[in-house]
Amino acid sequence: VKPMKKYINDPNNVVDESIEGYLAAYPDYVRKLKGIRVLVKKDRPIESKVAVITGGGSGHKPAFIGYIGEGLVDGVAAGEVFAAPPADWIYKATKELDMGKGVIYLYGNFSGDIMNFKIAKTLAEAEGIAIEEVVAYDDIASAPVGDLKKRRAIAGEVIMWKIGGAAATSGMNLLQVKE
Repeated sequence: VKPMKKYINDPNNVVDESIEGYLAAYPDYVRKLKGIRVLVKKDRPIESKVAVITGGGSGHKPAFIGYIGEGLVDGVAAGEVFAAPPADWIYKATKELDMGKGVIYLYGNFSGDIMNFKIAKTLAEAEGIAIEEVVAYDDIASAPVGDLKKRRAIAGEVIMWKIGGAAATSGMNLLQVKE
């Protein structure tokens, strides 16, 4: 038996190939929007609700795709390795998932993510879609207590997605989900 020598086929395709594998493993739960790295729940909820979207760079895996599900997030925009997803992907996820109750963006404190989610928010609001956002600042190792806004996001996002997703699924309105 020869030992495995590599875990990826081509570093230039690692994010797309990982997403392809995820989609092959979970075709009943998740689908990908055509031509962009946005994954969404395969089926919309029966009743209209606040849509929950996250996203970010794919440094550890294709970003956050395992958190798409009932009581979690409705969609994810996955950027390149350690790079934010483009604003137009976030905007397209917003358009795809908006059910008339508004959309909340739940993401981490990374400059590219902040910039691109804010651009997507501006585009969506120009079309009359209500948008709220919550940015996680939970990494205590990245800045002292007095510099909260300089802290990165690490594990706190998972809790934020679960609480926000459950709140949206329970029927709370956009501002209640944000709170």
